[in-house]
Amino acid sequence: MSTQPRQHHVRWAGEDTLRMPPDRAALLADLLGKNGRLHVVSNRGPITFELDPDVPAGLTAGRGAGGLVTALVELGRHAPVSWTAAALTEGDKTVSRFLQELGDPAGPGGNGSADHAATLALVRALIEGALPHHDVRLRYEVLPEDVFDGYYRVVANPLLWFLQHQMYALPLAPNIDSTMVAAWRQGYRAANERLAEAAVAAAGGAERPLFLVQDYHLYLAPARIRELLPDASILHFTHIPWPPDSIWQVLPQGMRRAICEGLLASDIVGLQTDRYANHFMDTVASFVRDARIDPDSRLIRWRDRRVRVRTYPISVDPDGLAEFARSAPVEERVARLRGRLQRVRPTSGGPDAPLVIVRADRIEPSKNVLRGFVAFEALLVKRPELRQRVRFVAVQAPTRTSIPEYAHYAAAVREVVARINGLAEPDDQPIWIYDGSDYAMAIAALRLADVVMVNPVVDGMNLVAKEAVLVGERDPVLLLSETAGAAEQLAADSLIVAPADVAGTADQLERALLMPADERRARTRRLRYAVREQDIEWWLTRQLRDLAAVRRGEHPPSRRLRDTVRRIEEPLLS
Repeated sequence: MSTQPRQHHVRWAGEDTLRMPPDRAALLADLLGKNGRLHVVSNRGPITFELDPDVPAGLTAGRGAGGLVTALVELGRHAPVSWTAAALTEGDKTVSRFLQELGDPAGPGGNGSADHAATLALVRALIEGALPHHDVRLRYEVLPEDVFDGYYRVVANPLLWFLQHQMYALPLAPNIDSTMVAAWRQGYRAANERLAEAAVAAAGGAERPLFLVQDYHLYLAPARIRELLPDASILHFTHIPWPPDSIWQVLPQGMRRAICEGLLASDIVGLQTDRYANHFMDTVASFVRDARIDPDSRLIRWRDRRVRVRTYPISVDPDGLAEFARSAPVEERVARLRGRLQRVRPTSGGPDAPLVIVRADRIEPSKNVLRGFVAFEALLVKRPELRQRVRFVAVQAPTRTSIPEYAHYAAAVREVVARINGLAEPDDQPIWIYDGSDYAMAIAALRLADVVMVNPVVDGMNLVAKEAVLVGERDPVLLLSETAGAAEQLAADSLIVAPADVAGTADQLERALLMPADERRARTRRLRYAVREQDIEWWLTRQLRDLAAVRRGEHPPSRRLRDTVRRIEEPLLS
C-alpha cells in the first residue's frame, strides 16, 4: 500500500535480498572513485530514533520504510553513503550531535565525559543494529520549531502536496496570504538552505561530490548546493506527480519560478513518468523565460547550464517482497482471512467461496476511495446477486486527520461504507475494512485477491499495483486508473478507468470479476514480467548510469517509457 511521499514506495525488504549487480558496482566505482561518498538528502532519514523510558538506555532505533530507504540504504553495503535529513522526532534531535560526531572522524570530538562516550557508543550500536554491515553516515539537522512548522506543516503539507495532486478546489483554495508567504520565506526556504548546507558540510572537501536530493520537500536545496559547490553532481528526484503548468500558475510568480530555478540547479531532474517529465518541461518553458527547451532530447539550457529531464519510475524489490509475503505474520493473516471467507454462506449454485476485490491505501482524497466504493455500490445495484458472491476487502488507514479536508473525506467514506453494508452481520457485509497500518494484512489481502482496485485521482506511482501482481495467488485482475503513475508501465494488461468515471469503473469491476481464467493468467504473467524487469534495482541503476554519462559529458542514455495508457476501448457513451 502506498505511504506518504515519500514514502512513496516498498515498505519492507529482506535484510539480504538486494545484491549489487556488476554494472551498478562499476557505475559506483566510476562515480565515486577511491574515497568518494554518495550523498543522499531527504526530509526523513533512514533510521528513526525514539526516546523510550521503558528500555534500559532510554533510546531505540528502527530502520525506516519505503522504496527510497530500501534502494539507497542498501548501497551502504557496497559504497559509502552519507545521508542528511531533518530531525523529525525527539529521539532524532537527541542523537543529532552524536551523529555529527560519528560522521566526522576528524572533528573535535565530544566533551570527553564517560556519559558522552557511553551515549556515543549506544548510538553507534543502534545504527549498526538497524543497518548492519553498512557504511552509512547520518547527519540529522535540528530545525527550529517555527522553521519546521512553516516548511513542513504549511508549505510542503498541505500546499505543495495538495497542489501537485490537484486536490484544491481552486475557487476556494489555496490562499497565498501573509501567513503563507512567511512560511515560504522563513520556513520552506530556510529549511531547504539549512539541509543543503548540512549536506555540503557532510561532503567535507570532497572533489565533485554526488548528491541525490529527494522529493517535494527540497525543491530549493539543489540551488544552495550548487552555490556552495559549483562542481557537484546533483540529481533531484520528485516522488509525487508534477501537474500541468496551469496548476502551478495559481502560485505567485516568485514562488513558482523559485521552485523551477531550484530544480534547474541540478544536473538531472528525475520524475516518475513521461507525462510528469513533459509537464515539468512545460512548466519551465512557461515560468523561466530565459530557459531554452529542447523537448525531443529533454534538455533544458539555462544560464550556461545543461539540465537533463529523465523518468525513473520507482518500483519494488521482488525477492524481498516474496520473502515477506511468505513470512509468519502474513501467513497468520492469510489464514484469518481465509477462515472468514469460508464462513460466507454461498448462494445456491454459486462458488464455494466469494470472489475478493482488494484495495490497500490511505483514506485521503487523492486515492479516490470514495468513488471506488460508489462504483462497487453501482455494481451491486446492477447485479444484486453479487452482494453474496463478492467481498470487497479494504485495508485502509486514515491520514493527516488534523487537516479538515482529510477529516471530511474520511467521514464521507465511512458514510458510504455504512450505507452499502447496511445492518448485515459482519461476515455478510459486502465491504470488510481492515487496519491500513498493518502492512502484513495488506499483503495477505493482496495474496487472496481476484481483483485489485487502484483508482487514484492522480498519484506519483502507487506501488500497490506492482505489489499486487507479484504476490497475488489467484491471478488478480488489476483495475488501474490511467492517472496512476504505474499506468505508464502496466496499462496494456490492466483494465483502465478514468478516475471520475463511476459508471465505467462499475463496468470494469464486472468485467474483471467475470474474466475467464486463461485471460487472467496471461495478463498476470505479462504484468509480473514487466515489474520484475523494471524493479528497484533497475530504478536506481538507471539514475546512476545517467549521472555517470553526465559526468563524462555524454548524453544520458535513459529513454522514454512505453506509454500504452490510451488503448482503444468500447465507447461507454454514444
